[in-house]
Amino acid sequence: MVETNNNFKGNKKEKKQKANTLKEEILKEIENALDPSKDKEGSLFYDLAKKTGEMLALENVTTTRIRKVFNEVKVLDRRKRVDDKNTLKFELKKLRARIAYLAGRFKEAKNFYEIIDKSIGLVENEKWTFENFRDFFEAIVAYNRFFAEKE
Repeated sequence: MVETNNNFKGNKKEKKQKANTLKEEILKEIENALDPSKDKEGSLFYDLAKKTGEMLALENVTTTRIRKVFNEVKVLDRRKRVDDKNTLKFELKKLRARIAYLAGRFKEAKNFYEIIDKSIGLVENEKWTFENFRDFFEAIVAYNRFFAEKE
């Protein structure tokens, strides 16, 4: 496990290596997050959100960029309460495309896309609820703000 540190100072290459290490750890463990038999207290869930926030800060992905996408998640959360399950799946696919656009436009967001893409897949396969996804995303925004330099 990589120890998170908001004071990580290194050159661009070292930051990229640390960000990639964090991404690999997150992708490896994300399916176990919220599995009641493996993460009863949610420790892994929030640890992964923290690592994701740190990874984004290392890659200079701004909180503003992440919040724009998170606002869409919040709108979807309000809408899903009145819509059916198929509409939610459609909206998740649309959200996935928007995050792909973000990653295409800002290369530093590519690792973020991979993590969110896998998270959306967990919702689509009903391993996570949409609420789990929303909470994960919200925690990522919070931790990114903690680790990021002032914008």
